[in-house]
Amino acid sequence: MKKRILSLLLCALMLLSLLPSCAKERYDLLNSIDVGERTYCVRGSANRAKQIVVKSGDAVLFSQKVKVDKSVGAQNGSYGFAVLDLNFDGHMDLMIATDVEVECVFYDCWLYVPATDSYEKSEALSGLANLVPDAKLQAVFGFSQEFSSTPAPAPNLPPITVSRDLATKYIWQNGELIPSIRVTLTYYSETDRYLYSVYYYDEQTKKLEWDTEHWMTPEEYRETDLSFLYYYR
Repeated sequence: MKKRILSLLLCALMLLSLLPSCAKERYDLLNSIDVGERTYCVRGSANRAKQIVVKSGDAVLFSQKVKVDKSVGAQNGSYGFAVLDLNFDGHMDLMIATDVEVECVFYDCWLYVPATDSYEKSEALSGLANLVPDAKLQAVFGFSQEFSSTPAPAPNLPPITVSRDLATKYIWQNGELIPSIRVTLTYYSETDRYLYSVYYYDEQTKKLEWDTEHWMTPEEYRETDLSFLYYYR
């Protein structure tokens, strides 16, 4: 009898120990988007997205936990979540912001798979920043930044810095994401000059290859329209 009571107590303790972990899974609804017969939801807690859910009525069609840095925040109520066609196949895909660094908002993306009526993470798109699909051009644009610094060449002089902004036009070829064109703007503090460069994808090398470049003074830089480079602003 004592052994039975002890066993029941142990079972009760085990169930109680599971309750806190279960409670953590009960996320709040942060944002929802209705497209057709489906509702796309972001759920989370403490002002941070933790889960993506796709529903049709009360039926859950897809559920995915996400790892989002606190730097993302509420993003004006969207929590960095968007439902849009990323590969131009006529189906809605998913993307959510995972990190923010200065002007760069990084995303994880899932593409819809008609054969399974589900979503599969796109390793090619995930990790890219400032993603903007353009249906007319059948292209996805991405942006990134690079920065390097070396010690000052002499006392009382500032460090030498090099900063580079890069915008890339990606296209889909046979299900593969290809970097078609890239433009970069590099600033060299040592000479106080800007270098504008253009690269094109080479089918033979399977890499972006340098094509043209143009040096600019600060005055020329201020007079040049670079809105295409900073398309996301």
